[in-house]
Amino acid sequence: MSEPSVRRYSGRSVDEWKAARRERLLDAALELFGTDGYPATSVERLCAQAKVSTRHFYHEFQNKEAVLLAVHAQVIELAVRSTGEALERTAAAPVRDRIGAAVDGYLQTIMTDLRRARVSFVEVVGASPAVEEQRIAFRELLISNVVKVGQTAVERQEIRAKDFRFIGLCFFGAVNTVVYDWMITDPRPPEEQIHAALRELAVSLMTV
Repeated sequence: MSEPSVRRYSGRSVDEWKAARRERLLDAALELFGTDGYPATSVERLCAQAKVSTRHFYHEFQNKEAVLLAVHAQVIELAVRSTGEALERTAAAPVRDRIGAAVDGYLQTIMTDLRRARVSFVEVVGASPAVEEQRIAFRELLISNVVKVGQTAVERQEIRAKDFRFIGLCFFGAVNTVVYDWMITDPRPPEEQIHAALRELAVSLMTV
């Protein structure tokens, strides 16, 4: 028995149209949340930016908070993937090299697009209980990588045992403050200067 034909509109299936519509809304949210801010952006502005009707908006998202959660999840996915790939590439390297690669992998996903930095370090903070829960879960995921790197280095007798979770909390607190300060500084220092300073901090915290 043959599969039923899929209705297409202008060469696209209904599912493809929905996916494209959702992507436009997420792109619009990144632009508006990452420039004007989450509180200043209404559903109507999101729809106008994405060229989507409000009726279709509510087909994709329950409310504006759901869009913020989705945009933040995209940033999380990029950061986790980049950091994970850096750690995989350096699995056999000395701990200092692993730390530096992981820090660079994370910062590159945040600092190459100021909109992602603003969403990550400003707009999600305290936005709502659900958004705060997601932010803390992401922080814990990053800290788990710090713990794994530290424990592996201890097993290899590269460094002594420490409270690596506490170190992770300290480091990511510093990242939030430093990157936010970098964002609002005019003229803005070169990205590599911030990368180098945070790499040095991470290595010191883990190895000294």
